[in-house]
Amino acid sequence: MSKTLKITLYTSLTLVGMLLLSLYFFFSPENVSFFPKCPFHSLTGLHCPGCGSQRAIHAILHGEIWTALQYNFLILLAFLVLSYKLFLWLFPYRKKDQKQRKNILYATATPWVIFALIIGFWILRNIPIKPFTYLAP
Repeated sequence: MSKTLKITLYTSLTLVGMLLLSLYFFFSPENVSFFPKCPFHSLTGLHCPGCGSQRAIHAILHGEIWTALQYNFLILLAFLVLSYKLFLWLFPYRKKDQKQRKNILYATATPWVIFALIIGFWILRNIPIKPFTYLAP
């Protein structure tokens, strides 16, 4: 990919991301109807692993971390993964470093662990007994 195309792509993605984040900052998904509703929840009445994520993003942008975790606890996992990816992007491995840094996201077990966490969260948040009801948005 050419350097000009990369710059154009990264600039476009950054602008789209900033636009989306500003929408979530200025409009609460609870109060406006143009944000998409969860089709799984609409059809079944059960909560999917992503239910509450839009409200959680709105809460995070307003500095309400605890509220965001109450909407969707998996937002913490997403934040950790994105922070790790940002760290690796900002501080790439250089050959002059003594020890090579290994990207744990590329380990064989990592996708399976994340998958198991998501499926477990999905099941637990739909059990209508305390303490599992705290996982529902």
